[in-house]
Amino acid sequence: MLDELRRKAAAGDTEAALHLAKKLIRGRGEGRNFEEAVEWFDQAARAGSTDALYWLGKCYLKGLGCPRDAAGACSCLERAALQGHAGAALKMGECFEKGTGAPASSELAAYWYRKAAARGEGRAYSKLLNLARQKR
Repeated sequence: MLDELRRKAAAGDTEAALHLAKKLIRGRGEGRNFEEAVEWFDQAARAGSTDALYWLGKCYLKGLGCPRDAAGACSCLERAALQGHAGAALKMGECFEKGTGAPASSELAAYWYRKAAARGEGRAYSKLLNLARQKR
């Protein structure tokens, strides 16, 4: 199955590239291959996949298959969040809350958590609540 996904992805199928990258990052179908996953996430992101941008940002945050790059991660995540990706908005909130790849700012963290919550990301509500408790 992965060979078929690789063939389609190599032919420019963005969804196949994204699906393949997710399988590789999770180790489904064969062993994990973070480096190859990042290559396919990058290809899909360049072709306009918002979800691939989100995953690429997560890889940069953790240094999976690429050098750790918090600023690069925030750039990917912000672009995905601005395109409506709820998970990316949540991660942007975390970046601002922790000062990872962006200056620490509880106001900007709350902004992104509210965006994530408005897009249906349930974990954002507890993040907002925790921020409010820290301000007391």
